[in-house]
Amino acid sequence: MSEKKLSLVKAEREELANLLAELGPNQPTLCSGWETQDLLAHLVARERRPDSAAGVVIPALKSWRAKVEATYAAKDYLNLVQDFRSGPTLLSPFAIPFVDNMANLIEFVIHHEDVRRGNPNWVARTGIAELQSEIKKRLPKFAFLALRKSAVGVVMIDDESTQYWLKRGGAVVELRGEPIEILLYLTGRQANANVTVQGSPAALATFERMKFGF
Repeated sequence: MSEKKLSLVKAEREELANLLAELGPNQPTLCSGWETQDLLAHLVARERRPDSAAGVVIPALKSWRAKVEATYAAKDYLNLVQDFRSGPTLLSPFAIPFVDNMANLIEFVIHHEDVRRGNPNWVARTGIAELQSEIKKRLPKFAFLALRKSAVGVVMIDDESTQYWLKRGGAVVELRGEPIEILLYLTGRQANANVTVQGSPAALATFERMKFGF
C-alpha cells in the first residue's frame, strides 16, 4: 500500500475531525435525521464496534447498529471527536492500513461532504486534485454496487471529455461532474451534488426512477 494513498485517508480523517470539532454537536448534515453528533457516533462505532457495521447493508441488523450508535451518541462530543481523530483500536480490522485505505477513504469523503454541505452556505473544496484523482479511480468499482439496480448504462465524463463506464448497458445516461460530486450523486445525494445528467428522455426517465444509496 503506497504512502500516498494512506496519506489521503489520514488527511481526510484529520480534516473531518477538525471540522466536527469546530462546528459542535448539534449542526445539520445531509444524512436524514442525523446532526453532527449522530454522524460522529456512526463513524466511531463503525471502527470500534465493527459488529454493528453490517447493519448498513443487512436489514436484520439495522436495529442492532442503531442501538450501538446511540450508545456512542450519548458520549461527550469532544471526547468522541478525539476518538475519531485517533482512529480505531488495535484490535479493530480498520487498524490494518490496507483496510483503512480501502474501507475508509470513500466513507470519510462522503461524510466530510455531508457535514460541509449541511450548511446552506457551503462552498466547494479547492486544492484537492490528488483526492479527486483517487476517487475517480475508485468510482467504477464503487458503482458496481451502487448501480446494481440500474436498468440503463451509466457513463462518467470528466473535464477532459474522457469517458469511464460505471455500468454497461444499451440505453445510456452520462454523468458530468467532478469525481466527488458523482460519488455523492450515486449515494443518494443528488440534490446536493453538482452533476449534470444527460441522455435520451426514455433513459433519463428510467434512471431517475432508480433508488440510489445503500
